[in-house]
Amino acid sequence: MDTLRIAVIGSPRSGNSWVRFVLADILGLQQLAVHNYVELDSVPVRCILQLHWYREPNLQRFLRDRCFKTLVLARHPLDVLVSVLNFIRHEPETARWLEGDAEIPQDLAGQPPTSRKFLRYAKSFGAANLLGVSYQWWRDPDAIKVRYEELVQCPDEALLNLARAFDPAASDENDAIGRFDLPFFQKLPNKHGWQGRAGLWRQLIVYSDARAIYRRHKPMFDLMGYSVWPYLLTRAAALHRWKELTVGDAL
Repeated sequence: MDTLRIAVIGSPRSGNSWVRFVLADILGLQQLAVHNYVELDSVPVRCILQLHWYREPNLQRFLRDRCFKTLVLARHPLDVLVSVLNFIRHEPETARWLEGDAEIPQDLAGQPPTSRKFLRYAKSFGAANLLGVSYQWWRDPDAIKVRYEELVQCPDEALLNLARAFDPAASDENDAIGRFDLPFFQKLPNKHGWQGRAGLWRQLIVYSDARAIYRRHKPMFDLMGYSVWPYLLTRAAALHRWKELTVGDAL
């Protein structure tokens, strides 16, 4: 059996689980998902590992010694933060992201993106750690890199091409791309799927707040090619849209 080990690394809510499920099916890999790589006693010869962790020497050595190929996912930081805000309402395990270094306040769950609490968190050191996972690994010259926006724009082509980056002969014989779609993740117990699209932040974060968050994390935005251009959105309209998207926990 040929060895193939893939590490999917990126900031939370960047499409990591989606990519892991699809690639595991297409490439015939065992799935592993952990909060901390030290939890792994051993790894199968053919596996795909998902984790959110810093690009630090110990993890780099762990992956290199086990011949992992690294796949890094990026997503617009404001879409990440909005998706995090929704997901923490359903998944208590988010407290273990980066073993607590994401520093998500307990009282943030249930707050809208128009709130002062959201803006305070989005500009915090904890948010910098959370967003920094994709940012740090995006600088890895050997990593395969893909943006969430490219995947949602044309999932059939983008995901199959991604699988072929690891196995040129790969084909989606079992329709993994079709089966592991947005409704699949929406139906999971923790409501892992939400809106599954790019640019939703423009409907939920007013421009002044978006610019403030951008200025706080400018190197991350710039390195990964994301920006914030002027747009019109009132705080009342943003709050109304948030309520529309979250009423009754409908996803």
